[in-house]
Amino acid sequence: MDIQRGEVIRINLNPTIGREQSGNARPCLVMSHSKFNAARKGIIVVTPITSVIKTKIKMMIPIPEGFKVHGSVIAEQVRTLDLSTCWWRTTGEILPTEFIDRVVDTFRIIIS
Repeated sequence: MDIQRGEVIRINLNPTIGREQSGNARPCLVMSHSKFNAARKGIIVVTPITSVIKTKIKMMIPIPEGFKVHGSVIAEQVRTLDLSTCWWRTTGEILPTEFIDRVVDTFRIIIS
């Protein structure tokens, strides 16, 4: 299993609790480093992608133009998942490092 940081995957986020993002085939952005993903053999850290773009909401980072996936990354909805326990597949798309850094910096606002 070779999951890269910045990769967009479709994954089953169900079941969820409360206001967590749900979806049977939800696009998510892999935030964890590629070396971590390989070492942990399928445990990854992701944040969901929504088709909605609301620039006034600072935790929703719009995906740059030119990619197959459209919408925003929801920086406040970070989750750790075990790929061996849920349905998932890769989209084959990897978002740029600069964009990942922006999402991480936005998340840091919450935890700092």
